[in-house]
Amino acid sequence: TTRVGSSAASDVYKRQAQYDTIAREYQRTKESPLRRHIEAYSLFRMLGDVSGRAVLDLACGDGFYTRLIKKAGAARVTGVDISSAMIALANESEKASPLGVEYLCRDVATLPDLGEFDVVSAAYLLHYAPDVQTLRLMCERIARQLKRGGRLVCINENPDQPSDDYAGYTQYGFNKSVQKPREEGSAITYAMVSGRSMIRFNAYYYSRETYEAALRSAGFSEISWQPLQLGPDGIAECGEEYWQEYLANPPVTGLECRL
Repeated sequence: TTRVGSSAASDVYKRQAQYDTIAREYQRTKESPLRRHIEAYSLFRMLGDVSGRAVLDLACGDGFYTRLIKKAGAARVTGVDISSAMIALANESEKASPLGVEYLCRDVATLPDLGEFDVVSAAYLLHYAPDVQTLRLMCERIARQLKRGGRLVCINENPDQPSDDYAGYTQYGFNKSVQKPREEGSAITYAMVSGRSMIRFNAYYYSRETYEAALRSAGFSEISWQPLQLGPDGIAECGEEYWQEYLANPPVTGLECRL
């Protein structure tokens, strides 16, 4: 538990609150070609065959990927998110079309032991740690959920992105800017179009070395950074030229490691 009134409690509240206020709008962004043809395609290529596996989906949001993982054949799937509003949306989907997915509203940095999982999926999680200590705690708590030899598969901020303020993302419905000077823990602000609304949320920059140190300290090895890939359906829908700006300057990347 976190002491009420502490800076840690304040950080937890901020991370929960920023998605509580934009839950419905953020849910609609999953419909974009970018998220379908690059994000989802890359995540499931990294996950591989989950048939019969126990999968823990962290930062599950409204359960979009959690449900797809279950439909892909996973035997047991649990979704966890810090935002109560996001978990409410996930439970709405489960009630409307039951798949047997369990959802929990928890902070990963203080996550209790939920049982042993074969795979942890984490699309957009680690870069929400507001400081290195919280990043380390997240990695430690993730490791405690995995069987020995289990895998962590992430989509994460790209620590090697060359530009702090790249204007080429506007055509994809978002922009991002990094606090200057860029250093460990610098704030990253996203502005994203959802329907007729503009939503904003913050993440944090960490170097590749900082991420890897936190993961190794928690017991992970075989750490591999994987560039996101474009699925063939994306070329069929939008053409090759549409994707060039994004793929040449990817704001996020894949990350895999093994306990």
